[in-house]
Amino acid sequence: MFVTTSDGVDLWWEQLGKGPAVLLIPGRGDSTDLFPKLLIDRLVGAGVSVLRMDPRDTGLSADGGNVYTLSTLADDIVAVLDAANVSRVHTVAVSMGGMITVDLVSRFSHRVISSTFIAAMSPDPDAGMGPDFFAALGSTDRTSMLMAMMGTPDESDRAWIDEESHRAAIRAPERPEAAERHMAASFRFGWPALDQLSDFDSPALVIHGTSDRLLPTAHAQALASGIDGSDLHLIDGMGHLPTKRQWEQVAGLVARHVSS
Repeated sequence: MFVTTSDGVDLWWEQLGKGPAVLLIPGRGDSTDLFPKLLIDRLVGAGVSVLRMDPRDTGLSADGGNVYTLSTLADDIVAVLDAANVSRVHTVAVSMGGMITVDLVSRFSHRVISSTFIAAMSPDPDAGMGPDFFAALGSTDRTSMLMAMMGTPDESDRAWIDEESHRAAIRAPERPEAAERHMAASFRFGWPALDQLSDFDSPALVIHGTSDRLLPTAHAQALASGIDGSDLHLIDGMGHLPTKRQWEQVAGLVARHVSS
C-alpha cells in the first residue's frame, strides 16, 4: 500500500500479522528489507503485528526531494501510522533510524509505546563516528557491504545474505543513491539534541555490538543513560549489523521487549 505525504511523496508500507503494531525503522539509505525475515517471523509469532515501510528514496517509495530533514522522515512515520490506523506503536530502529526515533518521540511521544535501538546513532555529539562510517556510501555490492558491517561473519552468513538480498531484489530495486540522500538530510536543519532523550516516557531497549566500526558503543551508552529506565544490551563481537546468529539473539530480545 501507499500513502502520500503532505509534500507529495508516495511512501510504501505494509502490515503483517495481528496484534499491537511494531514499526521497523531502517537506517541510512536502507529500505525495510534491512530487517531480515527471521526477525519479522519471530515478532509475528510473539503475537504482534509488524509495520514495514520504505523511507523516501528507498525501496518502492518515491524520490524524496532535496530539502527534507530527519524531522521530515519522522513526519513520514506519522503519515504511515495514520494510513494504517495505528494510534500507538512500538518502534525498532537501526543506525540512523535511532536519530529519527528521537525526533519522533520528542514531538509525538503519545504515539510511541516503546522504543528499541539497534546499533543506533544517538544525539550525543561526543559519541563520535567509527572508521568505517562513510565507507558504505554509494556501494552497489550489497552482499560485500553487509558482510563488512558485521563483526565476524562466516560463509554461512554470506549465503544467508545472498538469500535475503534475492528476496529484497524481487520486491524492490536497489537505490544506491539513497545513502547519500539520507546523509544530506541528516546535515540539514533538524538534528535532534541530546536533551531530547529526556522526552522519552516509555520503555527503551538499547542493543549494540562491541565491534561496531561505524558507530562506537558510546552511542548506546548515551541513549541508555539519557533515557530513564532503559535496558542496555551490549553483544560481544557484533559489528554494526548482526550476523544471522546474532539477529536471532536480537530478535529474542526485541520480541520479549515488545511483549512485556
